[in-house]
Amino acid sequence: MKHVKNVFFILLIFLPFSNIAQSKNDIINVIKKRMLENYIFLDKAKETNEYLDRLMTINYFEKFTNPRDFARALSKEMQKITKDKHLNIAPPRQRPQTPNNSDFISRHLANLTRFRSGGFGKIDVLDGNIGYVELNDFRREDISKVDDIMKYLSTADAIIIDLRKNGGGNSLGQYWSSYFLKENTQLSGMYERRTDTKTEIKTTSIKGEQRLSVPLFILTSNQTFSAAEAFSYDLQSRKRATIIGEITGGGAHPVNYMSLSKGYGIIMPYARSISPVTNSNWEGIGVIPDVKTTKEKALNKAIALALISSKKYRQKPFTKLKLILEKDTITQADENKIHDLFTILLKRGHVEYFVINDLGYSYLDKNKIATAHIIFKLNLKFFPKLPNTHDSYAEILALQGNKKEALQHYEKAVFLAEEQNHRQLALFKKNLSKFKANNK
Repeated sequence: MKHVKNVFFILLIFLPFSNIAQSKNDIINVIKKRMLENYIFLDKAKETNEYLDRLMTINYFEKFTNPRDFARALSKEMQKITKDKHLNIAPPRQRPQTPNNSDFISRHLANLTRFRSGGFGKIDVLDGNIGYVELNDFRREDISKVDDIMKYLSTADAIIIDLRKNGGGNSLGQYWSSYFLKENTQLSGMYERRTDTKTEIKTTSIKGEQRLSVPLFILTSNQTFSAAEAFSYDLQSRKRATIIGEITGGGAHPVNYMSLSKGYGIIMPYARSISPVTNSNWEGIGVIPDVKTTKEKALNKAIALALISSKKYRQKPFTKLKLILEKDTITQADENKIHDLFTILLKRGHVEYFVINDLGYSYLDKNKIATAHIIFKLNLKFFPKLPNTHDSYAEILALQGNKKEALQHYEKAVFLAEEQNHRQLALFKKNLSKFKANNK
């Protein structure tokens, strides 16, 4: 009878450990099934499963009694085979410990504040008219903020996007890329093994003005990962952005979260990204910077390069404009180019109506009447509600002998000035009276 009691005692000691081991094995067996069904690389799934079988045979995971330690160890061992940083086991969620003096509403408001602050950090215009945006997460909820940010930076002569602390997220990158690439430009799509399907992802329509030529710099570090890498890789491969900093983390596979038993879960890469430009991706390699430097030095390096690029960006349309305006004869094609260049400069905030007006008078002073006429005419086209553009256009028309049309614009200038209670109303009336007196 004593012998039976000893056996029973041994069983009582052994069974809990046996149950724990069995419970872990059950979880691993479900993981193996999920890997075969969903993991993007079937050969790696099989190799990983064989490795897990060997580890279970020697009871490798029994020593990890804490759920977090077990999940971390399991992730680490699986990544030894897959080399896939996206593949991770999530431990059961634990309810956070809250202080006794912290009520539900206070906690909720604190969480709400953190949620609404989103992934965007510092947003500024630096010296040299360089826009700077820090983005620490790619959150779908932040897509609505992109339009306001790009509007704020609409006149920046270069833009720096700081992704050095960005660990990824979701679809914000597609919308933001649409500001820097033409609509319907293909971005990195994905291939899903389980369904044997390919999904194309393209830039889309946006609410604001595109910035297709503004110098663009993206800062990276070894922490830059996943969706932040996709954003960087797509713009780099299209030669639309200069990447500055460190090689990124190297996670190119879209993931799903799948529930397991006992509250565990697996973050499973189920597809792989494919760039339409490179026919490859950045998995396990990372995005290679165009300018390699440490993450600490990346911003200063980007600012130095942006100052050079922004100067060229500002001067280029002015240089083109001057070459056309200095011609002895300006054709209709030239006039169309002048219009397009003024449009660019106005959108960038590099000129305003009075600058164009002064430019017209500078050519009038040179006795280049035809050139001045084109400038005043285009200024009127851009700003038809301003009394001054009508008054200036009337003056050039009068010089050219077009008295009937000149009178119409002198009168229009006075009408608009009266309607707007313009501070120069007396001047416009004087110009109208003088014109009438000289052309009775």
